[in-house]
Amino acid sequence: MPADTAAYAQARWDELERQSDLDWDLDAITDRREAVAFLQRFENRLCIYSSYVEKLYSNYSFVVPENEEGSITILPDEQAWHDTFNDVPADAVEPTGIHILPGETMGYTGLYLKIPGEHKLVASKELPFQEGLKLLIQRYQAKGETFLPVLIKGDLREYEARMPSLHLHRINPAKLGNSSKLSVDAINGAIADHLIALFRQH
Repeated sequence: MPADTAAYAQARWDELERQSDLDWDLDAITDRREAVAFLQRFENRLCIYSSYVEKLYSNYSFVVPENEEGSITILPDEQAWHDTFNDVPADAVEPTGIHILPGETMGYTGLYLKIPGEHKLVASKELPFQEGLKLLIQRYQAKGETFLPVLIKGDLREYEARMPSLHLHRINPAKLGNSSKLSVDAINGAIADHLIALFRQH
């Protein structure tokens, strides 16, 4: 890599690290340590999207401040260029209304998914993570779509009983019109690999 290209790349990474788009504010969470521990369970288990640079990261680490203040920063692995997907438009990343939450909020252990009903008049369901994930995959397949969950800034939030939860967004492949089929397939594959790892973990 030429020196000027390397300098440009380093400048972009430095700029990225300064962007608050990848900082998650934990001030609203009652138990910060609990929230951090909950979030760290998903490190490299769910892809993270940055609307600022329109990139999707599948290889990253959480940087947690040593003191009890400040935001968690998501630091993409700059060596893992093949795990970064460029030119993902913001309108292709849609909220789902689905939350991942600790089972302790309902008197259980492990992870649970709170899944909204398919229609407004249908109540939401709280299901164990694996069971909920199967339901979501089937629900999207029935519509001829693929369930591609991702996280964005703000997806960590306080849930009922002052427990942290993660709201999921999803990538809508139909809105990746400018991306090549190879790129869309790669995004599909990366998210699927992460889901499989998360599925096996829980």
